[in-house]
Amino acid sequence: MKKMFGVLASLSLAACGPQIETVSFKDGLPSQEMAKLEVPTESEQRLDDGLTRVEQTLRGELSRTWLVTGGTVAFVNGVTLWSLGALNFVAGFEPTSDDGTTAVWGPHNNDWELTTWKLTAVRTAPNAFKYTLEAKPRGSADSEYAAVITGSHTVAVDDKGKAIKGYGEGRFDIDYDKAARLPHQDSKKGRISFHYARPSPTAAATVDVDLEQFVNDATVPDTAAYHYSQVPGGEGSFEFAVDSNIHWFDLSKIALERWSIKSRWTATGAGRADVRATGGDLASPVTLNECWNTNFRSTFLDGNVGSQVRWGNESTDCAFVGASYSTR
Repeated sequence: MKKMFGVLASLSLAACGPQIETVSFKDGLPSQEMAKLEVPTESEQRLDDGLTRVEQTLRGELSRTWLVTGGTVAFVNGVTLWSLGALNFVAGFEPTSDDGTTAVWGPHNNDWELTTWKLTAVRTAPNAFKYTLEAKPRGSADSEYAAVITGSHTVAVDDKGKAIKGYGEGRFDIDYDKAARLPHQDSKKGRISFHYARPSPTAAATVDVDLEQFVNDATVPDTAAYHYSQVPGGEGSFEFAVDSNIHWFDLSKIALERWSIKSRWTATGAGRADVRATGGDLASPVTLNECWNTNFRSTFLDGNVGSQVRWGNESTDCAFVGASYSTR
């Protein structure tokens, strides 16, 4: 009879699936690589200062749409570096307290900032956590703490319930209005939200980013959206959209158009970008299409504007045949 109960108990546990490994608080926080975007090359040109000049490309020159893509990726990675870098700086210390359910790091300071940081993480499952990174000017009262970064993270597990280090999914929000109150911070304002997923070493990685009323050096807030997808060692894509005035030179046309680019590339780096502008003072959408080779040199250029310069043959000079515009 005892043996029978033992067998039944074993079957009941098996039916519930493998027990998930309990992940430590330190391993339950996202690393910078979790939300980092990787493309075959990078540039310094940004979407907002490059879209109006993509038509200046000459055949055989570096693709302007690829330069804009790489520059925008660099911008997003810079935001990721700042946010998750701050998170991991504080988590690099031993927790001040840890009762298994909640862990607190801090208050901590580094040598080059006049800021005090405090990180609180709460376990919601053996492999899942919610966290808040707070900051205040050094020496100020605790009532001055403000939640600069809030987020959640779930560590990926294998079919045996074991944690897969460096993989998982989650999201985090950065509140630049609160960060701007800290010493030596720049002029950024607004909110940025990240949602990332890297399920396993072989699965596609995705990152979605939304900017809400974001202001850097400009006087008009940006509302922008980004989506990234990459198969390890294979094809990737990056699409982004922002509201910007295409008629900046005409004071009678001040409405904002919706600019978007969707770039796709193969494992070799050869790829294609499809650009579209809609709304605002435009009577109909404006489009531009460009392809590049493995050296990122322009091989095909087309568009629907009458004065558009065109070259190349889409069927032979493009890694991807057929336009695919962003839905952002």
